[in-house]
Amino acid sequence: MRPGIAKPSAIVLPVLLATVLVAALATASLALAGGKPKEGWGADSSFIGRYHVKVTQPGDAGVRGGELTMFIQEEFPGSEEPAGILNLRTKTNNDVVYLKELKRQGARRTAIVKGGSFLGPTIGNFKATMKKPGVLVGRVATKGLGTVRATFHRFSTKPTQ
Repeated sequence: MRPGIAKPSAIVLPVLLATVLVAALATASLALAGGKPKEGWGADSSFIGRYHVKVTQPGDAGVRGGELTMFIQEEFPGSEEPAGILNLRTKTNNDVVYLKELKRQGARRTAIVKGGSFLGPTIGNFKATMKKPGVLVGRVATKGLGTVRATFHRFSTKPTQ
């Protein structure tokens, strides 16, 4: 080998080590950021119950307030998953939508919004941040309601009381 030219193994090893380091950092950043969203919204005791809805931005329908009820739904015997019913009051009526496919990633909570029933069409989405157990700050967006921003404060840890 000529002087001044490095052996191939002298180049390959540092490149290989750098690649492994970058891969490890990428994996660690995903783990710290919460990684892939997980099913549900966490421990049942952290979100199950009833919430007052304090509207901070009324959306297109002029939502004034409402109530969110979160519970465990039995889809069929032996299959349970968290779900919610969101009742929003406008000047002229109540709009009821259904939250399904709840997911969490760190403090972030998401769900799809169904219209008509839990089996109805997907009409929007729900996104919020859990500030502490029982307090969510976020929004629900549908074509009919527009984007409604609100704070959700749990007042009961029981969905039926």
